[in-house]
Amino acid sequence: MTITDMPQTTTDDADVDGLLSRAAGGDQQAFGVFYDLTAARVYSVLLALTQSAARSEALLEEVYVEAWERVLRRGLPPCPAREWVSLLAHRRAARGR
Repeated sequence: MTITDMPQTTTDDADVDGLLSRAAGGDQQAFGVFYDLTAARVYSVLLALTQSAARSEALLEEVYVEAWERVLRRGLPPCPAREWVSLLAHRRAARGR
């Protein structure tokens, strides 16, 4: 299965924010669910910016490693979780241009 084959799940933003909040407390399982719910959107952002599936997949991993490290060190972001992780993706893609 590739990232583009992942089922699209409709989840309330508060639920996604709650998962990231639990992840900030070290809950790896919550972060895994957060990834499952947001990765397709983040991949789409990366693909639109890089025009390369291979590059987007590599960047996707980097984005979520950065997200995990940031929530553990700094706590929750100042904006909704979906927006935040998309912003991380945009910044990561822009660095590679």
